[in-house]
Amino acid sequence: MENSIYRLDTRDRAGLLVEMMSALASETSKGSFEGRLSHTELEHLEGVTHEETEVLKRATLQPRFDFLALPLTQGTLPAIKKAIISKIGFGHNGIVHVQIARDGKMAFAAYDSFDKECVVAYSAVPSALLDKLTGKHVLRSYQRAPQPTS
Repeated sequence: MENSIYRLDTRDRAGLLVEMMSALASETSKGSFEGRLSHTELEHLEGVTHEETEVLKRATLQPRFDFLALPLTQGTLPAIKKAIISKIGFGHNGIVHVQIARDGKMAFAAYDSFDKECVVAYSAVPSALLDKLTGKHVLRSYQRAPQPTS
């Protein structure tokens, strides 16, 4: 469905993040990470900025976490994965919030350390991918979020 929004119940946070980055990487994609990140390799990747964009914004103002935004392309993906996998945890000592935008629109967001009430996939993420991730036990489940009525 064109404007579907799905709530995701995450079993494997790192696995979901890698899968979403891989599926959404393109020349028009950007990712943002918020948390305790100043000591990580993410801080030193090419193209990194500390500036919010029109779509990718800070999710927490207090306490003020590190905020990093960077291009999410097939070329930058290996370095981003390497910086995250087995080197950065999730939670207040690592990644707290993640957002991925594609074509100038939010495509994936995981807030509050991937809390099950705070992980969302937008229309850029096909339900077939969510089915695959459920089958691989990366997700416990997902459901279509109620659409606001106008």
